[in-house]
Amino acid sequence: MNPDKHIRKEIYDRIHNAEVDGVVIKCYDSRVTANDPEQYFLISTQLNQPNRTKCGRGWINSTEIQVISRQKKNVGSRAFLDDMVNEVLEELDQFSLPASTGFKVSVNDLSIDNEIVEETKSEIFYTKILRLETTIN
Repeated sequence: MNPDKHIRKEIYDRIHNAEVDGVVIKCYDSRVTANDPEQYFLISTQLNQPNRTKCGRGWINSTEIQVISRQKKNVGSRAFLDDMVNEVLEELDQFSLPASTGFKVSVNDLSIDNEIVEETKSEIFYTKILRLETTIN
């Protein structure tokens, strides 16, 4: 059985409605709703590779989490984005799946893969891309 939905749910449950500097940050799965939030987490790309072991079949999973902060031009800084990233790193540090899923995370690696800055006439979008890689049995 593919563990994707269980991994997304666990990530979502850990970071959705996280409070960062008094601001509640929502998490979305692949697309943001029409209300166009200023800050949010986005669970985007998810890849799996079968991993055969002596104990049977497992998975190597890679899930991308985008941390996005939209700021007014000439007003915003990346400091709030960094605080958001730190919140995600803290929440996912000891990542595991509930026993009820039937999956056990044996290896967990969390990294910051990239930073993207996009500008419009009036706003700056700061994005940091985090990657959660797990080995699951």
